[in-house]
Amino acid sequence: MRAICWLPVRFPFRSTRARVALFVSLLFVAAFGVSGLATFLVISRPVEETAQARLAREAGVITTLVATKSFSNLAKLVQDRERGGERFLFRLANAQHQRIAGDLPEQAYVEGFSTVLLPVRGRASGEADFRIRVLTVPLANGAHLSLGEDLSRSRALQFSFLRVFILSAGAALFVALAAGLGYVNRILARIEVIADTADAVSEGRMTLRAPVRPADRRDDIDHLALAMNRMLNEIENLVISVRQVSDDVAHDLRTPLAHLKQRVELALAGPPDPVAMRAALEGASEKIDEVLATFEALLRIGQLEAGANLAAFQKLDLSEIAARVVEAFRPSAEDAGHGLVLHAPRNEYVSGEPSLLAQLIANLVENSLIHTPTGSSLEVRVETLGRSVRLTVEDDGPGVGAVERERIFQRFYRGDRSRTTPGSGLGLSLAAAVARAHHAEIKAEDAGPGLRIRIDFPPWEAPEAAV
Repeated sequence: MRAICWLPVRFPFRSTRARVALFVSLLFVAAFGVSGLATFLVISRPVEETAQARLAREAGVITTLVATKSFSNLAKLVQDRERGGERFLFRLANAQHQRIAGDLPEQAYVEGFSTVLLPVRGRASGEADFRIRVLTVPLANGAHLSLGEDLSRSRALQFSFLRVFILSAGAALFVALAAGLGYVNRILARIEVIADTADAVSEGRMTLRAPVRPADRRDDIDHLALAMNRMLNEIENLVISVRQVSDDVAHDLRTPLAHLKQRVELALAGPPDPVAMRAALEGASEKIDEVLATFEALLRIGQLEAGANLAAFQKLDLSEIAARVVEAFRPSAEDAGHGLVLHAPRNEYVSGEPSLLAQLIANLVENSLIHTPTGSSLEVRVETLGRSVRLTVEDDGPGVGAVERERIFQRFYRGDRSRTTPGSGLGLSLAAAVARAHHAEIKAEDAGPGLRIRIDFPPWEAPEAAV
């Protein structure tokens, strides 16, 4: 079994679990970072806007009081508001820009809003300056009033938020990576089990199947396991079929090849008689024809099961094909004392290959003629039943037992009563292969007395026009 580890030691990102977990974690942190940056930008802009609103409101209050206060009283008012716990810095200047009151540092202030940087006394290298948002408004007699608010405290809060966010992002990355690795490890562990099952099957343990959870808990991996199990079932059936065919070929060809060898040895051991030699060669030729016919039937079955001839399917009248086959067999049926009847009152169309369908009907008719006694009757019917086109070949012979009916479509199967009749046991197998190639259902039934073989074909449907 494969070892399941969290990360390879030498090059961790060759591990699928590590790559997937890292990718998901980075996506999570990236989304987290974008949202944090957007939040930082959103809260940064209102800081200055809020400061400007407060400055404008304070300036409005003072300018309103200007109408009722003298110039000297205005200076006292500014000093009182500056010392009264207000968060603002003031500077009241006359028309010559000389300070009258206030603690706002000396600097050229323009009317309206501006931002000034004031150095911190005794600051260390790299320490930030004070950022002050200033509003300057004109007063009577050319005087000017400047109001300022320190933004450093708000900026400190913003950068504190940024530091906390960065630490949180790092912690989130660690947690997401650990959780992602754990989750991906669980998923890949299940995939490892499927891969181990496939390896075990390739080593010859054909009965093993991938585990699948109950239907109410299945996910995509369970569907993958189900698909692989179906494939393994089909492979196992094919392997069993190949083994069975190999055994059957070895068993059923032993007799004709042994007869062939016996005929040749007898001819060689006897006196050089041309007549005897010719008879031995004719007998050997017959046995060789039987062997070749067996191999040809096996090859045709294999081609049908592999999907050969499917591209040649076309609209066919099954009634017309059945009529031609019945007419071809009628003379031999009459010579053998059998009755052969066709019941196909109308055209019945299916999709198929004409030579294969003709061989299918011929094999069924020939099988009935061979395995029924003289005087038996045989009927071939073509009719529509429901949504299917049904082909039925029925005789009134001795029939086949229930157990044998389940096996007559197997390759080389021959019932006890048919051991003495000619044939290789591949006729019905070939008929079944042709039926399956046409997506038809074939079944053997008791005709009481006799055997009935019915085949239900899907009806022909016109292909949809290309859009």
